[in-house]
Amino acid sequence: MTGRAVRLAAAGAVLALLGYGTVAGTDDLFPFGPMVQYAFSVPPDGEIRSLFMEADTAAGTRVEIPIEPYHVGIRRAELEGQLGRYIGDPSLLQELAEAHARLRPAEPRITGLHVITRVITLRDRRPARTHDVERVSWPVR
Repeated sequence: MTGRAVRLAAAGAVLALLGYGTVAGTDDLFPFGPMVQYAFSVPPDGEIRSLFMEADTAAGTRVEIPIEPYHVGIRRAELEGQLGRYIGDPSLLQELAEAHARLRPAEPRITGLHVITRVITLRDRRPARTHDVERVSWPVR
């Protein structure tokens, strides 16, 4: 009987936290709060915006660099959340280039980083136009 009471109390506590998180919570309470980044829809004639990063290399090419901890030491969501800081101080991109050099030593050396937003304009829920907007760039030392 005691085991059942403990399980019921635990289930009740979890349900109470989920209820509170759903009504008044923020992403800080995850997993008991909503993940706002997934809790939206795009209007049929709206825009989809996606952040990505490109790098100029010592080999003279421009390549896309995944915004992942094992490539540049940061997740894309973290970069999106701090984008204002990077725009205000582009030299912060130097840290990402240095992390890339440490984490991916076999890849060509980065000589420049560019953070870009791809904007896909929808018409009746279908892509009608795509364009890229460079948000911030930095010549890597």
